[in-house]
Amino acid sequence: MISPQQPQTKIELSIKCSSLKNKDLVSKSDPRVYVYSKEVTGMALVGKTETIKNNLNPEFKEIISIDYHFEKLQALEFIVVDIDKEIKGFNDIDENDTIGRLSTTLGDIISRPSRIMVNEIKYNGKKTGMIQISANEVYNSFHNIILKLEGHNLDKKDLFSSDPYFYILKENSTGYVRVFESEVIMNTLNPCFAPINLPLSDFNSNDMFKGIRFEFYDYDKASKHDFIGSFDTTTDELLQGAKREFQLINPKKTSKSGYKNSGVIKFYEARVAPAPTFLDYLNGGCEINLTVAIDCTASNGILHSTVDMAANQYFQSISAVGSVLAPYDFDGMIDVLGFGGYHSSLDGGKTSHCFPFSLNPGVKQAVGVKGVLDMYVTNIENIGFSFPTNFEEVIKYANKKATKFGKSNEQRYSILLILTDGDISDQKETISAIVEASKAPLSVIIVGVGSSGFSQMNVLDGDDGVLVDSDGHKAKRDIVQFVPFSNYAADPYQLACEVLKEIPHQFMVYMKHEKISPLPPRPFLPPTVYN
Repeated sequence: MISPQQPQTKIELSIKCSSLKNKDLVSKSDPRVYVYSKEVTGMALVGKTETIKNNLNPEFKEIISIDYHFEKLQALEFIVVDIDKEIKGFNDIDENDTIGRLSTTLGDIISRPSRIMVNEIKYNGKKTGMIQISANEVYNSFHNIILKLEGHNLDKKDLFSSDPYFYILKENSTGYVRVFESEVIMNTLNPCFAPINLPLSDFNSNDMFKGIRFEFYDYDKASKHDFIGSFDTTTDELLQGAKREFQLINPKKTSKSGYKNSGVIKFYEARVAPAPTFLDYLNGGCEINLTVAIDCTASNGILHSTVDMAANQYFQSISAVGSVLAPYDFDGMIDVLGFGGYHSSLDGGKTSHCFPFSLNPGVKQAVGVKGVLDMYVTNIENIGFSFPTNFEEVIKYANKKATKFGKSNEQRYSILLILTDGDISDQKETISAIVEASKAPLSVIIVGVGSSGFSQMNVLDGDDGVLVDSDGHKAKRDIVQFVPFSNYAADPYQLACEVLKEIPHQFMVYMKHEKISPLPPRPFLPPTVYN
C-alpha cells in the first residue's frame, strides 16, 4: 500500500463525443459517460461526467481521475448513456438508454500520440458515435491552495435576486475542465462563499501559469441554470496579490450600451500551504476510537482457554493492538462486542452476531485495554459458543457508531478490531457492509487466530482491487487490513505494527475525500504545580 506521502502518478481523463445516435423521440439525447474499471471483484466505478442536455456532440467538463500503475493491466469500459434516471451501480444501466460502449486500457490511452484516443463507440456491434479521450498526467505536490472569495453586485437573474454558485476550471490540451463546484448561496447578489482548500495538483496540475477560469451561475431548481459571468486568471496572478478583484463578464452583454460587468469577485485570501499530515490531525485533537469484536463461534474451542494467557492469541492481540491505540483514545472507553455466541441474559439466549461482551445489555464499553482484557477473561467461559461466523452486524454497528458526529470542534476516527478463527459465512453481506462503511470515518482490522484457512479475508482486504458489492457499488476507499496472528506469534507487538501500518493512509484518504482540515493545534497546558 502506498504511504500517504509517497508520490504517485494520477491521470486525468477528459472526454468528448460526436455524432451520437439519438435515443429520444421528441428531443435529442441527454448524454453522460460512465467509466468503469475491471477489478477481480467485478466492475468498479472510476467516475462519471456531468449530463449535457439535448446534445449529440457533447464536450464534457467533468474530468475523470484515476491512479496509473505501469505494472498493471488497467482495463476500462466507457459507457455513454442517455440519462432518464439516476444510475447508482453498474447493474442499473438500462440497455434501452445505452448509446454505446468502448472497452480499452489505460495504457492504450496514454501510449497514443499526445495521449489522445479517438475511437468508435458501439452498441450491439453497430457504430453509434465517436468518443475522444484525452489523458493528462498530474503529479502530487503535497501542497494545497486555499482561497476565500466573495461576490459583489452580481446580476439579478430571478425576480428579486439570484442564487449564485460557481465552477473552477483549469486549462488542458483540449480546453477547460472542471476541478471544483461551490455551494449555492441562496437569494443574494453579494455572496460570501465557504473557503476552498484544494490540492494544487487538482487545481492547476502544479503549473502556476496554467489558465484558470471561474464561471458563475444562478441556480434554478426547475430549469437550466443561468450564466452570470466569468473571468480568467492564473494561480500566479492570484497569489501575487496585485490583482484581487476580477470583473465577471457575460459575452452576450458586452455589445449592450453602458454594460460594464455582471458583478465583481474579490479574493480576501489566496495562498499555498503544505498539505496536512496525519500528525497534524492528531495534534489538532482528532480522537481515535477503538471497538473490539471477538469471535465466539464453536470452532474456537481451546483458542479461548484462559489457563495460559500468554498462549491465548485473542488476549495477546487485544493487548498488542490496544496498547498502541490507547494514547489516542482520550476518554479511554472501548466498545467490546462478541459475535457467534449466546448467553441467557441476551436476546432470550438466542445466537447473536453482535452482542455486548459484558453480557449486560446496558453496558457495551470497558475502561482502557486492561478493562477489555479483564472483561474477556471474566466472561468468555460464560458464553455459549455457536455458529455461523458472520461479520455483517459488527461492521454495521461500528459504522453506525463512526457516523455519530460530536461537536463541530471535535474530530473522531474509529477502528474496528475483529478477532476471528476462520472464514465467514456471510461474505456477500459483509462486502456490502464494508462498501457502505467505506463512506464513514472507519477502518476495519481483522486478525486471524489459530491455524484455519483465511482465503476470504484476503478478498475483504482489497489487495486485489477495491471492493464491489453485488449491486455494483464500489467502496469509496480501502478500509480493511487482514493479518494472520501466526505470522507474528513470537512477537505480538510486531503484529500491531503490521495491522496498524495502513491506518494513516486510510485516515488521510477519508479526510481528503471529505475535505476535512485539521483543527488548530491544541495549546500546551503546563502541569499544575502542587505545594
